[in-house]
Amino acid sequence: MFTPLKFGKYKVYVVEATPVRPSIRIMGLANIIVKNLRDPIEINIRQRIAVKNIKKIDDSELGYLIYLLSSSAVPYYLQNYLQRYDPHSQCVLSYASILKDGSIQLNVAALVTRNDTRFTGKRPTVFMAIVKDPKKKFRLNMVQQLYKLSWNLLEYKLSKYGEDVDSLLAQRIHNIVVQLVSKLETNNIDIVIPEYNETIRIRIPIRQPQWSLNDVPSKLRSSIETIIVKPILNKASYAPRGILITGPPGVGKTVTAEAISSALKMKIIELRPSSYRSMWYGLTEKILEQALASVKKKRKAVLLLDDVDFLVGRHIALHETHVAEITIFLRFLQEENRPPVILTTNAPEILDPALIRPGRIDVVILMGYPDREFRKYIAMRSAKRYGIQLEPEKAELIASLTRWFTHAEIDALVRLAASKSEGKIDEESIMWARQQFVINESMRKAIQDRLRWFAENFQGITIKCVASETEIV
Repeated sequence: MFTPLKFGKYKVYVVEATPVRPSIRIMGLANIIVKNLRDPIEINIRQRIAVKNIKKIDDSELGYLIYLLSSSAVPYYLQNYLQRYDPHSQCVLSYASILKDGSIQLNVAALVTRNDTRFTGKRPTVFMAIVKDPKKKFRLNMVQQLYKLSWNLLEYKLSKYGEDVDSLLAQRIHNIVVQLVSKLETNNIDIVIPEYNETIRIRIPIRQPQWSLNDVPSKLRSSIETIIVKPILNKASYAPRGILITGPPGVGKTVTAEAISSALKMKIIELRPSSYRSMWYGLTEKILEQALASVKKKRKAVLLLDDVDFLVGRHIALHETHVAEITIFLRFLQEENRPPVILTTNAPEILDPALIRPGRIDVVILMGYPDREFRKYIAMRSAKRYGIQLEPEKAELIASLTRWFTHAEIDALVRLAASKSEGKIDEESIMWARQQFVINESMRKAIQDRLRWFAENFQGITIKCVASETEIV
């Protein structure tokens, strides 16, 4: 397709090797590229623009950039900037894409020249190349090849329509090469807050979950899938969006939170008070507000607030900043377009009651000390994780010796036994490792009873994994 246009004293000729489709979402890219045309170009320019999902944007849409630039910005640039240096200057534009084998596919080319196409081969030419190059295969030594392809296409098409175009390749005075590359998803949320004469920068990491639902007790697994995972994956309007995991230290609350994130195919944004709290008056609230606003933009991530005991009831908060902090979280948890939020705590009774009501926290998962069956699994899983040889009967022995142990303590026992036996665990090393631990069983029974009491008195949806004393023994 050939399209002649006119801009003042300039004529614009656009040739399509691939059909072009107008697209509004290309306007932003055009505005970025136009910034290269503000001043007279004295050196070659190479610009890389990172574009999200660049592979999914069709050549038909990106080719529209040539129409946008050649019919407005480029003629204006030639007329207002280059005319004083050389009034006969012209511009050749092209849009090309780099194929998987590294070759160039020319899609659209344009010629912006003064008055008519006669003597175009003798006019000084600015060459602007826009290249879709997700894998960054385009090299500067390919510019000449692309320029020649563009000129030959223009000469061939325009001559067919009766335009007098020189077959002689015009001399380039400058090149503007714009590479459209893939925008890599960052593993951080970066927050910049101007404060008086300085700028405060906060970085919140985004990470992949390390655990799966296979790493949580089977009693929990089916309930988590039914109540939490499936509704969220199906984008159901009734899906829970706030989850509280509670239990004594070391029973796998963070592991369960990561397992839920993994099942949801989401990354984890872990927000800690040390990330946003400040000694300066009013700054904590400002940083937290902006951090949560940034979190809301992440659609494929779970916000994890681990050991959330710092969100105590407002009536016992030590400082007005803590009251404001809790209020900000309450407002955030009420918002409909926020991502899923998972909280973990050892002491749910000290949390602000408004925080864990349905609508903010929809599901509470209660995790107690593991039963004998799961203790065996923990031992096997830990040994595999560290590359330690552990026979099933030895794992059974560990399970029988570790009643009222936490997940973390069983993991530590496996590592200790492996240290004793230089990597291959035997009965002697297991017995020796067990003697290094002191476990107050009556105290742990009391903790398990308190957790069971909380499960019976909590007003809302609960998923319970609190083993009875006979199951633990």
